[in-house]
Amino acid sequence: MAGAMSGPLIVTALLAGADQAWFDRLRTAHYPPERNHLAAHLTLFHAVPPMLEAELRRRLAALAAELAPPRADVVGVMNLGGGVAFRIASDDLDSIRAELADAFRGALTQQDSHGWRPHITVQNKVTAAEARALARRSNEASPSARCA
Repeated sequence: MAGAMSGPLIVTALLAGADQAWFDRLRTAHYPPERNHLAAHLTLFHAVPPMLEAELRRRLAALAAELAPPRADVVGVMNLGGGVAFRIASDDLDSIRAELADAFRGALTQQDSHGWRPHITVQNKVTAAEARALARRSNEASPSARCA
């Protein structure tokens, strides 16, 4: 990325290729096309202040250099009422996120300062009935995600 960002920074985990493709296929199939502007993603932070970009990049690079790719597992389906997400469990990502949150304490938004519920949304802005139907079907098959 060239130059500094002007808006808040969004920090996501990089998913392994096969898992990314699986989640993207679900998102493409079930997310309203007019609202689906992003690939499937696992957000660690929603709005890091842009003034922290250099420090954030430094810390992420250091973590990537010293740690193995984090393991992350799909542990359930979340019915969001108007959509569906896959609940993710990862001690590795929990530790990484906690370390970054501690480093940036006081600069994070309320949303990023409080509890983290890791998930990957594959459907949103649909009726409750559509969400319930996909949640039922999604409980049948889900991958074990590996972040890269």
